[in-house]
Amino acid sequence: MNTQTIAFSNLEKLAMHRRILLLQGAIGSFFFELAQWLKQGGARVFKINFNGGDSFYYPESQPDTYPYQAAFSEFHDYLEDFIHQNQIDAVVCFGDTRMYHRVAKEICMAKNISFWAFEEGYFRPHWVTLEETGVNAFSPLPRDAQWFQAAFSQLKQQDYIEPEPVAGGFRPVALIAAQYYWQMFVERHRFPDYQHHRSSSIAYYVKAWLLSGLRYVWYQYTERHKAQRIRRGELGKFFILPLQVSTDSQIRVHSDYSTVRACLQHVLSSFAINAPDDTKLVVKHHPMDRGFVNYARDIRRFLRRHPQMRGRVIYVHDVPLPDLLRHGMGMVTVNSTSGLSALIHNMPVKILGHASYDMQGLTSQQHLSQFWKQPEQPDEALFHAYRMYHINHTQINGNFYTQVRLPK
Repeated sequence: MNTQTIAFSNLEKLAMHRRILLLQGAIGSFFFELAQWLKQGGARVFKINFNGGDSFYYPESQPDTYPYQAAFSEFHDYLEDFIHQNQIDAVVCFGDTRMYHRVAKEICMAKNISFWAFEEGYFRPHWVTLEETGVNAFSPLPRDAQWFQAAFSQLKQQDYIEPEPVAGGFRPVALIAAQYYWQMFVERHRFPDYQHHRSSSIAYYVKAWLLSGLRYVWYQYTERHKAQRIRRGELGKFFILPLQVSTDSQIRVHSDYSTVRACLQHVLSSFAINAPDDTKLVVKHHPMDRGFVNYARDIRRFLRRHPQMRGRVIYVHDVPLPDLLRHGMGMVTVNSTSGLSALIHNMPVKILGHASYDMQGLTSQQHLSQFWKQPEQPDEALFHAYRMYHINHTQINGNFYTQVRLPK
């Protein structure tokens, strides 16, 4: 065990660099706040903006801030030259699978420059993630139980302490996103060749957010009886399938499925063929995808083909995940943080994608067809060691869209 590699948190290790380049951050002001914090520690911080939304939350009036206005095809040479000219020793981004960030990572790896990626918290709520070289399935951490058990003995904090709560929810994200995409639209003439990783249509998002609000109200009314049955333990034996956001990199990059729909169809078919007759499957829609996509038609089509499954496949939207975790007997997921939430509840988890926590002792290594019949239990001590390593080193208390608690 190399004690030097675990002596500092990742945030502390990032702050040791002296010339840091920030690329695209989470929408909102977090990267601006991060830059001020890094500067207080003596670093010189550079920033590249890619669209009007970036510029709104991190103005180019700030020192060492530059707009990138050329085509994506020219970005590799531009960034390579920028890093060389400004003697950059660390590059930081949010989301390591975005096209501009993949280019940055390639350059950093070739030039032996530190590359850091922020991501939503592995242990949400109240956490965000920071890892070096990559996040999620691109995490550099070993998929080795013994490594985490050895690391645990050297941690400063070995007992889990609840983090300070941070405000969250859909509303702050929606408000920040509305401002971000509006500014992207208003300043599109300044960034004519920018390629966004998602749709940048204002009308698309306004429609989706309005629909999300209406559906939220509707599901609060229509699903209340389902939630009550689950809380009372009346559903019987059931497995949980939490769906990913339809545009999530966990599907596009970290799985062998082309879409969430393809994953859903695979799991439904496997459940129909292999699951014991006295079990049910609760399919939970992702709350951030509420206004963007709906899989009710897919499930109805499946039930028409398999009428014997009626009453055994239950589709929910706003039933709280903790209620499901308290009563379920297992979870199947591509690579969702819901899987880590399930492990907190000592629930068996089967991973269908490529997850950094998919290892012997934590998640089931069985074939899915066997998992339905006798799911493997996780090792509680190993999961505690795994969780506490991340709390000590990769997790930061906060929420990108409200407040991230950077050290004083």
